Amino acid sequence: MTKARIRVYTVPGCLDCAAVKALLRQADVAFEEVDVSDIPNSREALALLSGLQSVPQVYLDGRFIGQVAEVRHLVMTGRLSRLLADRS
Repeated sequence: MTKARIRVYTVPGCLDCAAVKALLRQADVAFEEVDVSDIPNSREALALLSGLQSVPQVYLDGRFIGQVAEVRHLVMTGRLSRLLADRS
């Protein structure tokens, strides 16, 4: 798997969260999952970083790169692979 600093913020039962994790696995991208369901004020903290309170949220080296639609686009166009290569 690709060594990278991808972090995915999720909650249990979230279909988009499952979809983004599946996309990353299919692309052979290593990621850390952070379940924010039990973290107080986590949605507010995410909003400060990305402007969004919804999950999933995907970050590369601490930089917000999108939610499921954006990550799907990055994977399908090969751009995610290039971003990971640029940061390795």
